[in-house]
Amino acid sequence: MEPWMQKLNQEIGDIVGEDQLSHYQVTVLPQILADFHKMLTCQPFNKTIKEQYRMENGKMEIELSGVKKADGNVKILEAKAKRLL
Repeated sequence: MEPWMQKLNQEIGDIVGEDQLSHYQVTVLPQILADFHKMLTCQPFNKTIKEQYRMENGKMEIELSGVKKADGNVKILEAKAKRLL
C-alpha cells in the first residue's frame, strides 16, 4: 500500500473510528479515487491538481493532490482527511 494511502486510512480511522473505517475503504474511497483519477487524466502534463471531497454527513473532508506525468501516467502526491465538525 502506498504511503499516502496508509496515512489517509489512519486519518480516516482517527476521525470516524476503526469500526467505520472498513466502510470508507470498501465503499467511499474507491469512488473518490476513481473520480480523482478521471480528473487527473484530463489535465495538462505536470500540473498539480488538488480536489476536496466532503462527506455527505458533513463531518469529514478528504483532500487529494496529484499530477499527470509526461508519460501520461497519473500519480497521487498527497492525501489527507480532516474533521469538519
